[in-house]
Amino acid sequence: MIYYIAAIANGFLSVINKMVNVKAGECLGTARGALINYIEASVIAFCLVYITGKGGEFRLSFIKEVPLLFYLGSVCGLVAMIFLIVGTKNTGAMTSTVLMLFGQLSASIVLDYVFFGTFRPIQILGIFMILSGIAWKEKIRELELRKAVLMKNEEEAE
Repeated sequence: MIYYIAAIANGFLSVINKMVNVKAGECLGTARGALINYIEASVIAFCLVYITGKGGEFRLSFIKEVPLLFYLGSVCGLVAMIFLIVGTKNTGAMTSTVLMLFGQLSASIVLDYVFFGTFRPIQILGIFMILSGIAWKEKIRELELRKAVLMKNEEEAE
């Protein structure tokens, strides 16, 4: 049960993180906003390593021993952060979050197959249901915007 609660908390914090980073991107620029995020994360990571009492991670020999594949996570994270800042500014928090979920689910299906050899077609159906929800939400948003414009035009005409 604790893992489900942690996953929900992760989702909640991810959306807060996203919106803070979008605001940082708006105020500081996309690259600088992403940089601030990574500087903060680095400081926190250094503090955690220091608090745990292990300092071997700071040795150059340790850094060289880490497989290059493991550094790919930070590269993907940085690119994702930049996409998140740019995308959320143009689509809004809800649509951006759902589209991010779509990307995560798609990647999860591929990685499950690559690493564990598992694939269930029902997962694809779930992704298409999510896409249908996004399309429906965007259609409603478009209709509401049109309605607001029409009402504004009618008020101005009177």
